[in-house]
Amino acid sequence: MRQRKLYDFLAILIFTSCTIEAARTFTIKLLAQTTSPDLYALPAERKTLTEIFGEQVTPDKFMTQQACFCPIVICNKKEVRIPSLDRQCLPYLEQKVRGKGAYGTVYQVKIAKGHFYDSDIRGTNQQPKEMARKDYQSTEDMEQGILKKILACDRTCPNIVDIYGSLSIGTNYSIFMPLAICDLSAHMKEDNRTRPYTTAEKADIIHCARGLARGLEFLHNGMRTAEGDRIVCYHMDLKPSNILVFLENVGDKQGFVWKISDFGMSRLKLKSRREETDFDSWFVRFQQPRDVSASATYNRRGDGGTYLGPESLSPHRAMRTANDIWSLGCVLSIVFAYLEEGSSGVERYRERRRKHRASDGDRFFVTNSLFSRPRIHPEVTEWHEKLIKKARKRSSKEGEALRSMLDYLEREVLQPDQLKRCKADQLEEKLLDTHRKYKELENEGGLSLPEEESGLGSRLRRKRIDVLIGKKPATDRSVERWYLREPEPFKGCEISPDGTVIAFWTDTKISLYTSQSLEQEEVDIVRPAAEYPIPIRECRWKSISLTRKHLIASTSGGTFQCYIFKLRRGLVGMDVNLRHGDRISLPTLPEIKKVALAPGGQRLACVVSDKDEDQNPGSLYIGSIHSPYDWQLGNKLDWPAADVVQLSFSTDEDLHMVFRPQRSGPNRKHEIPVIHVSLRTNQLCPLIIEPQVSLPLCSTSIVRLISPMQGFESSSTVGLFTTFAPLSQKPHVCVLVTREKQLHIQSLAQLDKTAAIQADIKNYRVLKLMMGKDDEKIFAVGRRAAHHKMLLLEVDMPLPQETKISVTELAEIPGLAYSDDFAERVVHGESESVVILAALMGANQCGIYKITVPSSRSGTSAAA
Repeated sequence: MRQRKLYDFLAILIFTSCTIEAARTFTIKLLAQTTSPDLYALPAERKTLTEIFGEQVTPDKFMTQQACFCPIVICNKKEVRIPSLDRQCLPYLEQKVRGKGAYGTVYQVKIAKGHFYDSDIRGTNQQPKEMARKDYQSTEDMEQGILKKILACDRTCPNIVDIYGSLSIGTNYSIFMPLAICDLSAHMKEDNRTRPYTTAEKADIIHCARGLARGLEFLHNGMRTAEGDRIVCYHMDLKPSNILVFLENVGDKQGFVWKISDFGMSRLKLKSRREETDFDSWFVRFQQPRDVSASATYNRRGDGGTYLGPESLSPHRAMRTANDIWSLGCVLSIVFAYLEEGSSGVERYRERRRKHRASDGDRFFVTNSLFSRPRIHPEVTEWHEKLIKKARKRSSKEGEALRSMLDYLEREVLQPDQLKRCKADQLEEKLLDTHRKYKELENEGGLSLPEEESGLGSRLRRKRIDVLIGKKPATDRSVERWYLREPEPFKGCEISPDGTVIAFWTDTKISLYTSQSLEQEEVDIVRPAAEYPIPIRECRWKSISLTRKHLIASTSGGTFQCYIFKLRRGLVGMDVNLRHGDRISLPTLPEIKKVALAPGGQRLACVVSDKDEDQNPGSLYIGSIHSPYDWQLGNKLDWPAADVVQLSFSTDEDLHMVFRPQRSGPNRKHEIPVIHVSLRTNQLCPLIIEPQVSLPLCSTSIVRLISPMQGFESSSTVGLFTTFAPLSQKPHVCVLVTREKQLHIQSLAQLDKTAAIQADIKNYRVLKLMMGKDDEKIFAVGRRAAHHKMLLLEVDMPLPQETKISVTELAEIPGLAYSDDFAERVVHGESESVVILAALMGANQCGIYKITVPSSRSGTSAAA
């Protein structure tokens, strides 16, 4: 049995409940023969089984049972072909749809143990292995010989997504690839910090961009078949959604690596054949979806011809490597916009290109109908100049480094004449030179502090600053400030409702700070009370919510998980221990975009993306942290989960959501969807202003604030919504600020007849809102118009029909910049209110502010 490998054959017979005659035949013909017959190879053919058993019943049963004993094994760099699935089973433990494209669908799959054979190690996977699988429908034009050569070719470039192997089942053709965290479009839009602040972060991103040029050079000149023949690959569809972001070991630390994907569906030239092969013709093109790209993890809004060069307009265009150079130049231009202004800058840049009077859609070039040649888009050069000016304000060296790089993009890359464009290796060298300059700036500390902070000596010590308001010292209030122990590239921060615990997190680590540790006079350096690294290397920390007793964190990347940590009190102060974390696995849910924890720590809410397509409407889940599988079923929303900008509980019974401005209605006006969900089982709001979510035993109300300003900063949809806060005494009433100066107060309940209020906050720009005690006042963080110093403001609650809003300047917030990201929280006591800010500032610097405002405060008041 062992020598002839007959265990599986016999097991199949047992599972078929075969007759004693069939077992006797098996023993005589296969087991007891003196010579080893070559008849027992699995999966068995019906003809072979009929020859063995001499009848039809046993072969029929055998054919229906053998599939589960004959699993498919994916082979590295090889093609596995099977005629159908009636004789073999697939090797996946589970799969999830991650995107749909013009030619195929992408799945996240988990390959079972022992079902992936790697010829490099001459063995199979010892643990389940997650991969990305892209499915195609092949045509009669597919050339199997060339495809096998492509699969087996050398793809050792670190900036090209590897292909593990392929599986062909009839006309279904699947390619297996490593599973990325996300694509570059998602990385810049929502999965990362609002913008990179530090020289080190910018240098790392430029180094990643340099890898794209290296990957393109490899596609153009570095691919070889196993026989040594050169393959030239023209990508023809290079864009952010086809660039995947991986977290890998880079040297002695983990870092991001950008890799070009979907190059297999490009145009190829096998030099030995001296002709081009259009890979696209081998596969069926589906009806073009809303997003024509399908990366190995995410699905994003389609880019159309945004990244194609002017030659794409010619019906007789010839494919050249210069086509890909133009596309990469467009991607790099967007990356540098992201370096300076983050996701909102990328969106504004796109709108400016699209709405320019000479543009024809969103492209990086413009044409002239008067028989003139295409030229680079005027908004591209104007935007580049704007980026250079901002960099020069921080550092003349950074300005010169950026000037040199962007001038090269305009002169040598975004060149309408294909023959004048540089090669990929030349572009790589230029990016490498720019990376070196940013590393020199990092080593010099050229961008380590804002100007007003230079010369302060040690930045890591606790600072206490008495703030002057006007000409008189504000002796009854002060601003206290602390810097964190070590500079790190934190991407977000959160404050517990009572202000006692603050969380900062990077992609791979959560750090907690407590109010007790900040208050110790003898402490010179603020150290975290607890830290928790990401438990899965392929994932990143995505969204965090915090109360005094609990911390909940969700991940993004290959596997989406929720972790709940109990923050336990010790004998002295707050002992925060993250080692006792409970993981909540929700295998039926797609990716979690936002999580929120109720102040009491008992309820959890999350907004998840659509399992089929990320741009489809998302869903809201609400449940108990103690029994996550008893959650209410997901309630469909009208907007993508990626568009939720705020998800928070104001009380244990009231949940609020705010989405990015949406275009709707016949005039396509911008509207801000705001949702209030009441979880009180004994109180239902009978009026739903615009019903969108239906939750059992709760009520939902939505208000849409339509921007009346059709022309004012209309290119910036991101800048339309600024901040939101519900009233503490009436959670169904919300206060919003749009365009940083328009104040809206709106009730979401029908029974509340309170009139809506809309007024301008003149002379000030407001970024954040916090409700004062008993909702009589509003605390705000903002600045005077045309000034840079950040202030803590107090805004009087306006009355209906009131045209003037009274604003009082309470304190100046030193070191905080208008462009910094920060979390805010106000805690009210009997005699004073305390405002806590956790800020992400430049040079990987993070600060914590505490501003005390006595009830009998007096400040500089201005009638706005």
